[in-house]
Amino acid sequence: MLTTFHNKIISSVYTVLPSKQVNFMDEAKNYSFTEFQMKKLQKVMGFGTRRLAVEGETVSDYAVLGIQKMLDDSIFTEKEVGAIIVTTTSPDHFIPPISNIVQGKFNFDEDTVCIDISQGCCGYVVGLVYSFMTLDSLKNKKVLLISGDLLSFKVSTRDRASRPITGDAVSISIIENTENFLNTIYCSIKNDGKDAFDVYVPAGGTRMPITSETMVEKEDEFGNWRGLQHLVMQGDKVFNIIINKTPEMLGELLTMSGCAIDDVDYFICHQSSSFTLKKLSQHLGVDEHKLPRDIVPKYGNSSSATIPVTLCEHFQEMFSDNNEKKIMFAAFGTGMSLGAILIDLPKFKECKFIEK
Repeated sequence: MLTTFHNKIISSVYTVLPSKQVNFMDEAKNYSFTEFQMKKLQKVMGFGTRRLAVEGETVSDYAVLGIQKMLDDSIFTEKEVGAIIVTTTSPDHFIPPISNIVQGKFNFDEDTVCIDISQGCCGYVVGLVYSFMTLDSLKNKKVLLISGDLLSFKVSTRDRASRPITGDAVSISIIENTENFLNTIYCSIKNDGKDAFDVYVPAGGTRMPITSETMVEKEDEFGNWRGLQHLVMQGDKVFNIIINKTPEMLGELLTMSGCAIDDVDYFICHQSSSFTLKKLSQHLGVDEHKLPRDIVPKYGNSSSATIPVTLCEHFQEMFSDNNEKKIMFAAFGTGMSLGAILIDLPKFKECKFIEK
């Protein structure tokens, strides 16, 4: 899907991080690596520290905390909210949806639109597109876009392929129409369900309910121990999809907009891994300072929250001159889904981290 929207902005972003922090080098006993191997992986792959939620915490817990902080900081008022859109693969429950849970925690109007979207790594871009579509009907109301995952609960502690990069975070973005900042937004969403099972969790749905048998962890040929309730990723296939298809998608948007790649101030991408983003920047021919890749070594890969995490981490430097920026958002992952948005944005009202 290629489409355009007009006169919409992201006005504020808050990202809620778990206070619990773990270090890759402290987890050697989980992965059966030697100290030399651990240090080599740390250097080559960029493994570092990660933020992890505590068992029993939910996406709505983090979202409610962030929204309350935004209200306390006078970022918006409850009567200004017209929709709550959630993108996650970590639902609190099968029923009710997180958006309804969050709506019920505040004095939002009963006419508030509540939508949950099951999206992982591509969730923030998909959520922005849904927010823009919804804003065409809301007029002067704002959208609360909640994006994030507590995916560490679904990744085996002995999965040495995925566990070293897995982190948790939940973000809240304010998306709104604007009459004072005119822009044209270019969007692309692509899906290829033939590759859907390159990233998946076998057990836990109606196809395969969790039982004592599915929870037995077994070792694969690469030394990863998982149960069927744990995430499985075909890392080589996902890497090739990202490297080969993302540049094509971004090229389509640049052609559609009439912009050159050098006109883009920042490429804010889903932080799959530092290694993958380094290769992506090389394929795109983009200077590394324009495409940040320092999030996973510091916070971990928090799925649909990584783009907001990147914005909060680099907000001050991105808008140090207070001028508007042309930003290309790009995301890729579960589905397999890819998405990109090319947008001119003014400096946000606020963009920051808070800890739970």
